[in-house]
Amino acid sequence: MNLRLELKVAWRYLGAQRRSLFVSLISLFSMVGVCIGTFALIVALSAVNGFEAEVTDQMIGKDAHFEVLNYRGEQIYEPDSIARLLMQNDNDIVAYSPFIIYKVGVSSKRVNDGVVVYGIDTETAKNVIDLPAKMIAGNFNLDNFEDSSGVMRNSLILGSILAQRLRVDVGDKLVLQTFQSPDEIIGGGPRMMQFIISGIFETGMYEYDGNLLYVSIEQLQRLLGMYGVSGIQFKVKNPWKSEIHAEKAGNYLGYPFYATDWKNKNQTLLKWMNYEKFIVAAIVCLIVLIAAFNIISSLIMVVVDKTREIGILRSMGFSEGSIMRVFISMGSFIGLFGSIVGGITGLGLCIVQERTHIIKLPADVYMMPFFPVQVQVLDVVVVLAIANVLCVLSTILPAWKASTMNPVRAIRHE
Repeated sequence: MNLRLELKVAWRYLGAQRRSLFVSLISLFSMVGVCIGTFALIVALSAVNGFEAEVTDQMIGKDAHFEVLNYRGEQIYEPDSIARLLMQNDNDIVAYSPFIIYKVGVSSKRVNDGVVVYGIDTETAKNVIDLPAKMIAGNFNLDNFEDSSGVMRNSLILGSILAQRLRVDVGDKLVLQTFQSPDEIIGGGPRMMQFIISGIFETGMYEYDGNLLYVSIEQLQRLLGMYGVSGIQFKVKNPWKSEIHAEKAGNYLGYPFYATDWKNKNQTLLKWMNYEKFIVAAIVCLIVLIAAFNIISSLIMVVVDKTREIGILRSMGFSEGSIMRVFISMGSFIGLFGSIVGGITGLGLCIVQERTHIIKLPADVYMMPFFPVQVQVLDVVVVLAIANVLCVLSTILPAWKASTMNPVRAIRHE
């Protein structure tokens, strides 16, 4: 039988007719269900991709690809020598920078708070972390900075949310102080040092922007009374293989040193993001599955409504296979048009959000100020394929039922 004729019959059966208006409406609702399911799947997967990309970019940008530390938390006194040895042993290491990390108290004119302070070397750090690209005010400069009275002072940079909390801006003064231990209380109290703000950064991650500030290694060593550093940060060619280089560095240096990469430091979040994509896709797929069941219902009603017409088609020479193809084509039309409309709508929304960030989020809850989306072509192809395959599979039962009808009984059906 002519395929074109079969498709024409299938299209006619889908159209609204006076006798079968209710059946046609059910088919329309099935198409809307496929449309909504496809739309929701594309938006949900794009949101998961966007969130994963945004979080990993921020983690990689704020942290080095891997770090070398001391097991006992003791100072490392020759970081340059250790770094050069590792770079000779691993050609994929492209840069390094020593650092100090410590928790201190910070005071402005109006607010006191506790923060994490990083001591870094600006010349080497800019090759390892992308903090210079995140500056929104002032400069990535930890050299002595001239205040409003012309006096040169120690400088620091801090996150935008922390600056808001402390109610300060570039050029304002802050005092850093160490927390007191029992020995310090007896011996004279905590150490203090005054700094002037030379820059403010914004990564888009609430935890970073609200809790971190950076000073030079030399100034932090003076504040803490240290002569060494806490560890060494390294950058490699491929950050997604950072665990390989961290393990190699740890094995090469041996005890008391160890290496940890950015994945290991954030493994709980990374595992959660991997599971999240699968769970979100599985749940949203239920919408398409429900639409597929609606297609089964609508096609069964078409079979009942068109019983006599089916008998006439069989008597005109339509084979069982031709009848099956008519009803499979009906379900395919529903899936195809529903998935195309839903896909275009979902892609349109994602593209608008990706470019304009019109949908905002509370940064203190979601760690970023806007709803992140990232469309991946493979996800779109898989979603469209799943929607259409489910729709075609849902047609098999009613199509088989229609094809097995006895032509004589079908014509006599009232």
